[in-house]
Amino acid sequence: MFVELFNCPSCGSPLEINSADEFVKCKYCLSTIRIQRRNVNLDGSTTLTDKATGMVIGTVRLPFGYQAQGMLLPEISSYIYPFGVSASAYNDKGTVISYYIGEGYTDRSKCPALSGPNSQSLEQISRVHYKNFMDVLQYVHGYATMYANASKATNLRFVEEHQMPLYEPFNEAEALHNYKRRVDFEKQRIGNPGMAKDTGFYLKGLCCIYDMTVNSIDFRLAITTVLEGWKYQLPSMIGGLGGLGNLFDGLFSRGIAQDQKQQTGAFNDMPINSVIEWQSEGVFTMQCLPQEFELSFKGAYTDFCSTFRLDNGIREKMYNIQSQILQDIARHTQQTLDQMNRQFQTWQQIHATQQAAFDSYNRAWWNRTNASDAARRSAYHSKMAAENRMSDSYSEAVRGVNTYVRPDGTEVEVSVAYDRAYTNYFGDTLGSKSAFEPSGDWTEMNRK
Repeated sequence: MFVELFNCPSCGSPLEINSADEFVKCKYCLSTIRIQRRNVNLDGSTTLTDKATGMVIGTVRLPFGYQAQGMLLPEISSYIYPFGVSASAYNDKGTVISYYIGEGYTDRSKCPALSGPNSQSLEQISRVHYKNFMDVLQYVHGYATMYANASKATNLRFVEEHQMPLYEPFNEAEALHNYKRRVDFEKQRIGNPGMAKDTGFYLKGLCCIYDMTVNSIDFRLAITTVLEGWKYQLPSMIGGLGGLGNLFDGLFSRGIAQDQKQQTGAFNDMPINSVIEWQSEGVFTMQCLPQEFELSFKGAYTDFCSTFRLDNGIREKMYNIQSQILQDIARHTQQTLDQMNRQFQTWQQIHATQQAAFDSYNRAWWNRTNASDAARRSAYHSKMAAENRMSDSYSEAVRGVNTYVRPDGTEVEVSVAYDRAYTNYFGDTLGSKSAFEPSGDWTEMNRK
């Protein structure tokens, strides 16, 4: 049963008030006090609605003395959180507790495929926001600076890390397990084909306390969030767009051939083509006077952080918008593929025409070259034959011989003193200066 602790208005003694009680009796002064209740649900929670639309945003349990309101922020948009939601509670002592829906980013700093102009063409449709990964302490410090700037604070000083403002201790291992399950579900929902290689997860919850001065008034500021991250590596030939990369595999694969050495990132050592999807589940803040901090932190702030729940209608609306975004991306991607196919077919036709012209020119060039080469070879052989004959004649004249050819084709030299030459079966040679023809097996040879 939900119990709230307050002081008796008559004697100041502590009162224990159950959520269902309409009257309570002080056990010290015996006064009977009627409880003036807020418009709460049976479980003690307050329903938060957007004033502009009347849409239910969520529920939260609040101590007495606090008022709460919710607000839709349609101008805040990303794939993970298609529209913004905020809720706040405040009391008359200046304590303000707020919730802001989380943020989702893609770190593409180590993946060249996500940094080119092709990937950026889908950012408006996909609502993917790009930002380098930060661990939870960096993120909270950055959020505190942004909060102080929005409040026009003249001073902001980090005080300490604090325990998470929850009824039960924050179970990081269980939260990490649930986050991995959500990632697996999301991959299946958007049709991840298993091309991306998972390489690690990150999940940390943190509450940081700051001192802040606004309009010369000192305040204490608490910021609480849980930061989640999922790192994966795309194959070297695959490109994409963040966690939606499976829809765009192969579209943006050009221009990735770069240095394949590992690069150091905030997550840990980041090989090339690595991507980090990271997000905060939501951010809870509390701004109060320093003297009110301890009581408000243990009471109202812990109540708010422990019991705030987004309405199922809000979650369903976000899911439906995410599904619509995926359909728009798929349609845009198919249009891009169709355009690329048409461009490729046009390129093929142009290439075929150019190739045919080149082949025709190449064949004509080879024909001209071969004919010219054949003519050069024929002229060369004729020239060499004439030169050989001249050389042989000169050699014979110098040596005083004539060359004759036997019937079997072999050659023999005979002195120029003879004008005829004969050979027989045994290969003997006979020279003659007259018309004398030897009898027997002698055969006259022709002069070369």
